[in-house]
Amino acid sequence: MRRFILWVLMVIAMVAVLLGAAAAFLYSRTGEDALPQEAVAFGETELEPNGWDWVVPVLGDAVSKTYQSPTNLTVQKLGTFTDTVPQLSLPAWVTRAEVTITAPDGTEWNADAETCNTYTYAQNGDYELEVTAWHEQDEPSGDARGWYAYRASYTMQLAPTVTLSSERAAQGSVVALQLSGILDGEPSLETDLGSVWFRKTAGGYMGYIPVTYNAESGDHTMTLTCGSLTRELTLTVSKTEYGNVTSEPDEESGGAEEFRNAIWPLYTSGDSEKLWSGAFQRPSTSAVACPYGAVYMVDGQRSGQSTGLTYDAAVGETITAPQSGEVVFAGNLTLTGGTVVIDHGCGVKSYLFGLESVTAERGQTVATGDAVGTAGETHDLIYELRVGNKSVDPEKAIAGSSGLQFRESE
Repeated sequence: MRRFILWVLMVIAMVAVLLGAAAAFLYSRTGEDALPQEAVAFGETELEPNGWDWVVPVLGDAVSKTYQSPTNLTVQKLGTFTDTVPQLSLPAWVTRAEVTITAPDGTEWNADAETCNTYTYAQNGDYELEVTAWHEQDEPSGDARGWYAYRASYTMQLAPTVTLSSERAAQGSVVALQLSGILDGEPSLETDLGSVWFRKTAGGYMGYIPVTYNAESGDHTMTLTCGSLTRELTLTVSKTEYGNVTSEPDEESGGAEEFRNAIWPLYTSGDSEKLWSGAFQRPSTSAVACPYGAVYMVDGQRSGQSTGLTYDAAVGETITAPQSGEVVFAGNLTLTGGTVVIDHGCGVKSYLFGLESVTAERGQTVATGDAVGTAGETHDLIYELRVGNKSVDPEKAIAGSSGLQFRESE
């Protein structure tokens, strides 16, 4: 019995020696190449760690090797960015990250791995970047767990950029104006074409310039102002050849003052956010009886122009919202009958005139295709699309070729 016990003890000792030798061998062979090798990058530059703390499994959870280096004050110089906003690239091994950007005025912005590229630069100057990137999962088995810290500085010198959706525009169209870069104010555009509303985007602002049916053809000089930025732009308007439509003399129905009091204030009020998405939709399935811009001829004499689309709508036909938005007027007017006005944001509104019945209500939020009323025979069904007080051709928005659809996702 005593010999058996001694034999067991010897076996245990030999196993312990072998395990110890194996652990020592594996420990000696475990180097820094076991740490994550793919670098964190900012812009096109790889960041250099200035501190780390890693634990590398050597023999399961029983034996591990530690690599540590305390963070220091070393700051990596990344240079100046003049053309693009640099993006932080986190490699696949990063399971968690903390990011801090310090602006020239000392303001700190904090983010994580998912939101690290959502920072909006509000000023040029010198910035500081601090990143701590962790790998905290033991997947695959044997992965090192720990973190790298990075510290860098860089300078932003981004000049604002101005883009027109088109430098030439036909009468009846809409031209989008995109302003991006580091801006120190809110934009305004001085132009004889009409009022321009701007909406905030991730990289700056977007505005919409109306080119109505009777805008003067030729070059239009526009002055864009945004804080310290002042820039002159030129938009060339081309003449659209509109056809003639024979019309009967208008019967005096009254209601002009009522119409002005109800509708004109809507030209200068409304939501500054963009509420539409994609192409507009026809409010009626019927044929267009009179196109936008058509010249009305009464007894052989010119008598104005069409500011919208007139539909040959059947009595009782359901009339629908051309786009998403908020109903800002719903009611009956002596001049135009049942009237619905939908605010799509950024000064863009749809005006539906000549309804027999109105089912929409003021303050209601509608989606594209929602019913707003029915057509009748007392009035013609007319659809006007306006930016501010200037009418534009709805057909372009319906076709998805309008400036209203320019870079919508931005």
